[in-house]
Amino acid sequence: MVDFENLKTVKWPLTEEEQQKEGYVPREIAKDPTTERGRKIRNRLLEARCMLDPQFSILYTEEWKRAEGEPLLIRRARAYKYAIENITPAIQPYELITMQKTRYMRGAPVYLQYSQKFYSHMISKADHVSDDVYDIGMGGGREHKEDDSTIQMGIFAMKEEDAEPLIESCKYWEGKCIEDEAEKFLEETMPEYKDLENAFNTVIFPPSIVSILEGRWIPAYDIVVERGLEAVIEECREKIKSTIPTTREVAEKIIFWRATILVCEGVINWAENYADKAKEMAKEEKDEQRKNELLRISEALEWVPAKPARNFYEGLQSAWIAHISVALDGPIVGLSPGRWGQLLYPLYKKDIEEGNLTREEAVELMELVRVKFASEEYVAPRSWEALASGNSFQHMVVGGVDKNGRCADNELEEIILEAGTSMQTIQPTLGIMVNSRTSDRLLMKAAECTKTGAGYPAWFNNEASIQHLLQNHLEEGITIEDARDVALGGCVEVQMQGTCHGICHPGFFNEVKCFEIVLNDGVDPRTGIRCVEPLGEFKTYEDLWNSWCKVEEKFLKVYMRYWNYVMAVHREINPLVMGSVLVKDCVKNGKPLDSNGARYNKSVTLLNSGMVNITNGLAAIKKLVFEDKKYTFDQLREAMRDNFGFEKADKVGNFSMLEQRRVDKKYEKIHRDICNVEKFGNDDDYVDSIFVDCWNHYNDTCLSETTYLGLQWIPAGLSISAHGPFGRVCGATPDGRVSGVSLTDGILSATPGTDLNGPIALFESGIKLDPVKMRSVQLNMKIHPNAVKGGSGSRKLIDLVKSYFGRGGYHIQFNIVDSAMLKDAQQHPEKYRDLIVRVAGFSAYWIELAKPIQDEIIARTEYTATGF
Repeated sequence: MVDFENLKTVKWPLTEEEQQKEGYVPREIAKDPTTERGRKIRNRLLEARCMLDPQFSILYTEEWKRAEGEPLLIRRARAYKYAIENITPAIQPYELITMQKTRYMRGAPVYLQYSQKFYSHMISKADHVSDDVYDIGMGGGREHKEDDSTIQMGIFAMKEEDAEPLIESCKYWEGKCIEDEAEKFLEETMPEYKDLENAFNTVIFPPSIVSILEGRWIPAYDIVVERGLEAVIEECREKIKSTIPTTREVAEKIIFWRATILVCEGVINWAENYADKAKEMAKEEKDEQRKNELLRISEALEWVPAKPARNFYEGLQSAWIAHISVALDGPIVGLSPGRWGQLLYPLYKKDIEEGNLTREEAVELMELVRVKFASEEYVAPRSWEALASGNSFQHMVVGGVDKNGRCADNELEEIILEAGTSMQTIQPTLGIMVNSRTSDRLLMKAAECTKTGAGYPAWFNNEASIQHLLQNHLEEGITIEDARDVALGGCVEVQMQGTCHGICHPGFFNEVKCFEIVLNDGVDPRTGIRCVEPLGEFKTYEDLWNSWCKVEEKFLKVYMRYWNYVMAVHREINPLVMGSVLVKDCVKNGKPLDSNGARYNKSVTLLNSGMVNITNGLAAIKKLVFEDKKYTFDQLREAMRDNFGFEKADKVGNFSMLEQRRVDKKYEKIHRDICNVEKFGNDDDYVDSIFVDCWNHYNDTCLSETTYLGLQWIPAGLSISAHGPFGRVCGATPDGRVSGVSLTDGILSATPGTDLNGPIALFESGIKLDPVKMRSVQLNMKIHPNAVKGGSGSRKLIDLVKSYFGRGGYHIQFNIVDSAMLKDAQQHPEKYRDLIVRVAGFSAYWIELAKPIQDEIIARTEYTATGF
């Protein structure tokens, strides 16, 4: 095992001489934080262990008990207020932007009201989810040697003194939390409950994800930064005074406003606790500079978030408080800052013009806030850790247009990109909204940042995003001004800035497992579970297609309906209060997010892995079995059962795309013929038309169901890193993939090694799918550093993006890296502690990724200068 305790002595990137010795081409752009403070704080982040901190939830549980009998919203608000007012303030060394959810540099709170059962498994190290299926990365800050005062629990550690109070709180929530109540509700009332069980057991769906239920929205940070929480409190008091509870609905509004006052007071008091802590530290501080910094922190926190920010520093601190105060309202994945460059630019501009801030100081502050985002972890069952690689998907966006349709670029957005270049952290990820008005200056900054190899910014078609919102929220009366204020709420999901309900649905659907069941007459070959009635013989391609549609539709609908049952329970246990305060119109309407309080309330359906594998598999069967009649269905099934002659998978698979070993040549010809059939990503209508048909059926099925808020689901497509664990439970498939290998990543990405005609051909395949009806359509691309070297290389990268978007593409993101370096990093992780790569809609530390995902990234087609 690598001694990660000594990683702090290692510096990456290696020197040019060391890189040449290792035999790979280095990344062109490699910068350090701009100040010594930034370098120290970054090193502390890289050295910090991931700590689980149950303090907030223990305090929450105490007050929740005392508030029994209160109206639900008041009980929720009281518990939140008590917990947030009493958690221990922890100001980290050197920092200027302070406050955090836990007591640790890299910490995760717990939310027992959602799910309690897996914490005891973590503490006892008896994880109830199979390690074989849900392999996770364990590098760097995710694994440390135990010491006498901590308990090591997989990727997290916890103070021993916290274990007993946590277990006691878990006992209280047993049978009362959302997951336990939902399981009971489902079993007693859901007609398709047996189908749901079968889907969980065969891994068409992953295990329960209730523990990270909330997600993917952008708070209205301007409410805190520009108005202050005291103004919200006053608004609620005025509404209460002027409202008579003549109906139940009106009375519930008054209760919500009362709850809003409580949580706002709690957040204000929380900031004041930190102000007091900074004063105490200043009294003991010997260094005059640090003493003054602590006094400045105290002064700022005595003002914000209660009142409007007066300068850029207070604005940044206030926005950060708003972010984490919402994050403590529930286990949120994909809570995104959105367009902070737009939010904070007026304060930045004012300070610059008045001589109260320099550009260099602003760069440092944006670097430091990146570390704050990266320090916030979340804890979830091992299955979700594997599906999402432990990422929290906080997305900050630059570019786009203002509400009048004019170019929105500004100097602060350039600084955000500069800070992402010099302070490389996996959070927040960055995105750039590109349109015909985007300045060349911002595009070149974005290209430079991309060439660091950290995988951000991701590039988005601004016009397509606006068109999507206008089309999908038409019946909700969306305005063009709100649609233009588009950002990203999570990985690659289109979302509005502070006006829209979140995507409370981060579930996944294993398309390839579903296809396996179709090809085996309704039975999952791994478990032997019969999932559907026998499908009969496929005499024509249309028979196969119809059976595929029937089985996929069945389980898509089971999942969507399952989630409505879960949400019915959620609204009775944990309606969002603080989260609702910072979404436009909730306070105005007197309704929380969970009751259609937001301005726009449509939500997104489940996510998806493996559709390219399905497409290529259907194309192979159509060609070889039904058209050319070269093989029979039985011959194909036999070849797949024997893994095409490759080494038999042990347990749930060998997992690696890089280590396949043929042990029997019996099926070499059929496997070669399958691999030679047209594949998605080469601008071939034969296979691309099947791809479009598959997604149209998926989309139509999603649109046929209604959400827990009474609105039509919006289809979405992305895989995060679910393609790794999902591939492990799937045998060999008719696209030529062998047992246990990861599924194809993303949505528009080609299977590694099959996109033979260059990136433009891949684009032409991708644009055949209309992205406008979908919330996300994801494309990953890997480019060798030499292909985009220098200023001309940056231009080439920008032209590539513009070409794709000009043809209708929605999203593209890049790994600009030499695969030889990734292979070396796999063999020698101790040299690469801060190496960051793009996985899917997020970036991750290389050594914190599971090996199957590392293998898949290495295997992706690497475009060189001759490929453009």
